[in-house]
Amino acid sequence: EDYGGRKKIDGMKALWEAGIQTSDIDRDMVNDYLIGTEDEQRNSGDIGNTELIYLGQLKDAMAQGMLTAIELRMDGLCATTEMEFNGLKICVETANTDLANLTVELEKATVNLDEYTRLIPEKVGFSWTSPVCKSAIIYGGVIRYEERDTYLDEKTGKLARLKATAKWPLFDKEPYNPELCSLVDGFYYKGSKKQDEFLGGKRKGEPKFKNVPVEGELKRKYQDRFFELPGYCDPKEMGVSKLKNTDGRGNPLYSTDSDTMELLGKNSDVPFLKALSEKVRLDKEIGTYYVAYDDKKKTYKGMLTCVNPVDHIIHHMLNHTSTVTSRLSSSNPNCQNIPKSPSRVKAMFVSRFPDGLMAEIDYSQLEVVVQGLLSLDPNLVKDLNQKTDFHCKRVSVSRNISYADALYWCKDEDAPDHAFWKAARNKAKFFSFQRAYGAGAAAIALETGMTVDEVKELIEAEEKMYPGIVTFNEKVAAAVASSAETFRDPAMGYRVFRRGTWQAPTGTTYQWRSWDAPKFLKDQGQMDSFSPPEMKNYPVQGTGGEIVQIVLGILWRWFVSTDNFGGKALLVNTVHDCVWFDLCPEVVDEVMAGAKQIMEAVPMYLKMYFNMDCPVPFPVDVEVGPNMLDLHHWEPAKA
Repeated sequence: EDYGGRKKIDGMKALWEAGIQTSDIDRDMVNDYLIGTEDEQRNSGDIGNTELIYLGQLKDAMAQGMLTAIELRMDGLCATTEMEFNGLKICVETANTDLANLTVELEKATVNLDEYTRLIPEKVGFSWTSPVCKSAIIYGGVIRYEERDTYLDEKTGKLARLKATAKWPLFDKEPYNPELCSLVDGFYYKGSKKQDEFLGGKRKGEPKFKNVPVEGELKRKYQDRFFELPGYCDPKEMGVSKLKNTDGRGNPLYSTDSDTMELLGKNSDVPFLKALSEKVRLDKEIGTYYVAYDDKKKTYKGMLTCVNPVDHIIHHMLNHTSTVTSRLSSSNPNCQNIPKSPSRVKAMFVSRFPDGLMAEIDYSQLEVVVQGLLSLDPNLVKDLNQKTDFHCKRVSVSRNISYADALYWCKDEDAPDHAFWKAARNKAKFFSFQRAYGAGAAAIALETGMTVDEVKELIEAEEKMYPGIVTFNEKVAAAVASSAETFRDPAMGYRVFRRGTWQAPTGTTYQWRSWDAPKFLKDQGQMDSFSPPEMKNYPVQGTGGEIVQIVLGILWRWFVSTDNFGGKALLVNTVHDCVWFDLCPEVVDEVMAGAKQIMEAVPMYLKMYFNMDCPVPFPVDVEVGPNMLDLHHWEPAKA
């Protein structure tokens, strides 16, 4: 209706829901639904609505300057559709062998981790599937459980008992405790005094008793009990986020997702955290990338369940509209989140061609390059053109050494303490990635193992090195604030919030919404605020994703023009900043040389399609090998 169309005919929907096939529905009714009634001159219906929506959105896209970007992304959609159709070949033998080895490792890790719960009483009911139990054992906390036990009677102040009576012998018509008597030939004696007996009637000669109220068994009921665990690390120091739930005493729980657990183990020397991290890693790897039984869903899960049993190919999904930044995602299975070495998961991805090879072309430091493109910071632009290793540069800043020394110690395997400096560079690499995508100091600290203070110092130093990035982020925030319009959020009691936008140089428009303001802003009278990490993340991640999609479209048209190099080369996957290829050996050099040239020509595309002057290069790394794990650097053959 927003575009001038009309509502669909409800009768068709009702018939479909009743299980009636379209071919069995009255033809006139189908025509009315699809192309409109005779009164509408057969120029309406579902097809007419689709046309109106398309024309309306086309008009909006042209008015906003987004049409070129949309057209280029459509070619990118063709590329990912081709990748889904081609799929990824799995070496089942490799997968099964690695799964068997991982299963043995998991059994050992489980036994190792169980040692840390052995001293927790069974009655506590500790379970690794319980968020309360997991948070308590890792960070400290209280587990509440129930135990059936005695209790005090509120009226008497004594232990509550059941009502009961007991037969006491009578002596001179008075009952007496049988425990203080002796029993001889069926009669109780109190000293020499014999128990009263019946002197006549049917019971003549039998002993006399009387039912006397006595204390019954102790009453028991289920009562709350509390078991406290000291924990192995401080969640606040580790930068771990709180959860909404609480433990047995009402204290906050902290994050126990698999990613957090792996990071805790990686960045700690505590044996428990190492053991937990290893168990979580193996559970995740087997259940995600191989195959495992899901007890909750009573079915099998894992990437290997998606393998076609005939040709051993996985036809994954590459999604264009599932992320807020329009960056691609993957599902069924997720082939964009494959773990790197030392994991062997990538080893199962092989070529479908006889003696074929797999290849990967990856943009180098794309997030930093995009920051340079968007911010135009002169220092960053200069470093990018000089092929500065930014990770080494950050090491030089954080360690107060020269860039030359950092480059030597971090990259040269023969350098003194190379392992230490290589680890420092890896931390800086994680810092670079997290920082470019807007992560805060606490999150970066958890990811890198650095302290929050160290991260803050590095952020401050970086802002001094590249002030243009700060200026760009401020411009984005200003654009969002100045364009913001109010709306009411039904999910939050129809409170008033705001939506604001920023438009990239390519024409793509990004939108942010405000959220409940933190306390310090509320104290200043501001009730809502936009998320700074989101405003830093969307432009970099979104523009990087857009550039990759544009390049995918150009690669796809090239492959189509060659009929996939005579059927000897296939586009098979994209993982954020890189492209995967499946190749016959005789076309490797031709395809890799051409693909490298296409992928590095981003400055030319930006000028051609958007009239953007791009002062930074977009270098790529090319690797080729028998599978996606065993890749080696590729260089074009010399003439």
